[in-house]
Amino acid sequence: MTTTDKRLSRRRAITAAASALFSERGYGATRMADVAAAVGLQAGSLYYHVESKEALLAAVVEERVGVAVEMLEAILDLDVDPVTKIRRGIEGHLVVFDEHADIYRIFLSERLDTIAPDLATTVDLRGRQYEDLWQRLVEEGIATGVLRADLDPWLTMKAIVGLANSTLFWFEPGGRLSSTQVAERFTTVVLDGVLAPA
Repeated sequence: MTTTDKRLSRRRAITAAASALFSERGYGATRMADVAAAVGLQAGSLYYHVESKEALLAAVVEERVGVAVEMLEAILDLDVDPVTKIRRGIEGHLVVFDEHADIYRIFLSERLDTIAPDLATTVDLRGRQYEDLWQRLVEEGIATGVLRADLDPWLTMKAIVGLANSTLFWFEPGGRLSSTQVAERFTTVVLDGVLAPA
């Protein structure tokens, strides 16, 4: 392994540790010394890899901020019916949240605008992109007659995203249901309430 590879590996370990600590304790309660200890470094040595706690938060967020958007874009591009896209979108949302729960807890629980305004702008933009994609998916369902014509696309999108987001606060990996099983049940709740009459 080259020196560059070692530095990249160390940097990834640092951002992973910071992500877990920020999620578990909160940004304000996490000290740089806590992050250093989690990766086996002296506190002073951590600054060789990252210049500040704010820069570390930015690295954590920027590394994964686009994952959900990319997932839903890929689903929208599929040549399948809107109902299948909705099913896959809900499942994809829960899988992404399961795999990256720490970062999404940070998005939903921290006031990024007071910590790093530029970073907050980036996160807000990605959030709006994600919601716009969901609204397009609902509108596609309405246009094809699969979803009820009287649905409010924006409100329906908010209901779907809000339902899926709620798992961050109660879902336990290894619990009674897997994220895929929760997604299946959420999909049934959503679609039974919005499918057009046969």
